[in-house]
Amino acid sequence: MIQRSQDIKTRFDIVLFGLVATLAGISITLLYSISTSPMEAEYWKKQLFGYGVGIGAMVAVTLVPRRFWFQTSYLLWGALQIPLLFVSASAKGAERWLAIGGFHFQPSEFAKLGVLLALARLFSDRKVGLNNLKPAIVPFFFFFIPFVLILKQPNLSTALSLATVFVVLLFWSGFTVLELLILASPLVSVGLSFHFTAWAVYNIFAWLLLYQRWYVRKLSGKVATFFLFAILLSGLASQVVWSQVLKSHQRSRILTFIDPTRDPGGTGYQVLQSQVAIGSGGLWGKGFGQGSQSNLQFLPEEHNDFIFAVLAEQFGFVGCTMVLGLLLAFLVRCLQMCFEESDRFRNLVIVGAVTIFSFHTLVNVAMTLGLMPVTGLPLPFLSYGGSFVITCMMLVGFLLHMRLGEDE
Repeated sequence: MIQRSQDIKTRFDIVLFGLVATLAGISITLLYSISTSPMEAEYWKKQLFGYGVGIGAMVAVTLVPRRFWFQTSYLLWGALQIPLLFVSASAKGAERWLAIGGFHFQPSEFAKLGVLLALARLFSDRKVGLNNLKPAIVPFFFFFIPFVLILKQPNLSTALSLATVFVVLLFWSGFTVLELLILASPLVSVGLSFHFTAWAVYNIFAWLLLYQRWYVRKLSGKVATFFLFAILLSGLASQVVWSQVLKSHQRSRILTFIDPTRDPGGTGYQVLQSQVAIGSGGLWGKGFGQGSQSNLQFLPEEHNDFIFAVLAEQFGFVGCTMVLGLLLAFLVRCLQMCFEESDRFRNLVIVGAVTIFSFHTLVNVAMTLGLMPVTGLPLPFLSYGGSFVITCMMLVGFLLHMRLGEDE
């Protein structure tokens, strides 16, 4: 135990933790700056409490021997998926919360940890590819079950983060970029099916690619044929569903989801107000606590989904650049571990954690700028939210754990 404690002290990544602590401080500062009402005044206090709990959870993760996480990964997966079956506390039409003893938490956030650990163990001794899909069947179900449960809430953004982790781990376990593009080709066909020329050109290109991969014996005839028909039929089926199954108001919601300017007073209001806040910040911003869009409550969900807009309004382009630089430095520091760690399980845990942080960062910032539809995905370390903050700190715990010495 003494040797273990000394090992933690000598190999603890102070730079990685310092970046996280700086981002946490910025988060609490921003939440304090928008505390213009009694309810908003509680956000920064609750965030501070969340970070306190999160740091405790992070330390606990680093103290547990790594072999424990490997050996119990399947059990943890099951235990963390069970709460998804009992979510009931409704929030704006979505059932994503579970209340226990007066505390509300979001099970889908913690479910990410179980999925990550289970997939890392499953892929640690498997080599997969389009011609070798059998080893990926079990990992697929370990991903797909929580994916469906989370999607049902509905919580599309978190479900997509799990899908992204699964795809990245497929790549890390043998899939090439070209094979991943082929794997995603039916989904691309669905997206392009609303523009016939683009869809037709894509189908021809995809078929030629499949033929070339089969001709050079990089793809079996059965797999090539399957994807050829999947690309064609998925595009045709999406048109049938759009025109014959979905009702007019459902189509309108989807179109507004894609283009918020169709409904500036309704669904598109958040994005438009976010763009106003970002644009009004200019180069240096309006100053601490001086954001009119946030202080006058024109910007919905300013403490959570649109915290980046609050940052931009108060501290401008310079402040945004500095914060994005800190997030980039954090991700780069994590990626360095991927090349330092030779153990497959640990390597895959690092890759999965980096994927989660990267996906959240890219989607949240793009959503705030109006480059992507609003999905409700929080910004790592900055957005308000107890469940998300604790999950982030536990992921940091796993990352710090990988830099420590070997388990005794």
